[in-house]
Amino acid sequence: MSKWNMIIDVAECTNCNLCTLSTMDEYVGNEFPGYSAPMPKHGHKWVDILQNERGQTPMIDVAYMATMCNHCDDAPCIKAAKNGAVSKRDDGIVLIDPVKAKGQRQIVKACPYGSVYWNEELEIPQAWTFDAHLLDQGWKQPRCGQSCPTAAMRAVKVSDAEMSRIVDEQDLEVLKPELGTKPRVYYKNLKAFTHCFIGGTVSQE
Repeated sequence: MSKWNMIIDVAECTNCNLCTLSTMDEYVGNEFPGYSAPMPKHGHKWVDILQNERGQTPMIDVAYMATMCNHCDDAPCIKAAKNGAVSKRDDGIVLIDPVKAKGQRQIVKACPYGSVYWNEELEIPQAWTFDAHLLDQGWKQPRCGQSCPTAAMRAVKVSDAEMSRIVDEQDLEVLKPELGTKPRVYYKNLKAFTHCFIGGTVSQE
């Protein structure tokens, strides 16, 4: 069976924040029954851009990395949830039921990536749904991938075997692999964000 995965190229991200804004545009004030309750106007960034600035003037390197719900195959949020409030679909997407999850703040704390947010007004945990409501309508990309001007973010729906081949071929990595959560969000050129920046100058007399 084909399953959804997200591939993010850190080297191509320019911090334009269109992925963040398009996600907010989709969810703020909008309810999608069976998928998600409205996203608050403030305090939530279901798709967020992290910045890592290294070096000092005049030699500075800045890298950007998009983060979101990882839709893990072994998701801690599913284990923490009661009454089946969090479930994983056959296509790999993890959804938090906005009705069953009411009052279950432990779901927020269970996410080791900090990608689940607490909606204080509705008293529910919330996370990026992979735009499942749009994909179920036939969309080929979630809005965040569709809006990315550098193609740094793109979703692919392939079998697990094919995804393993892509991971090896493109040298993709996941965040915090030591946790064993089996994320479905993969990163290309992750070292551009996580590793040290080394620079220097050469002079000749």
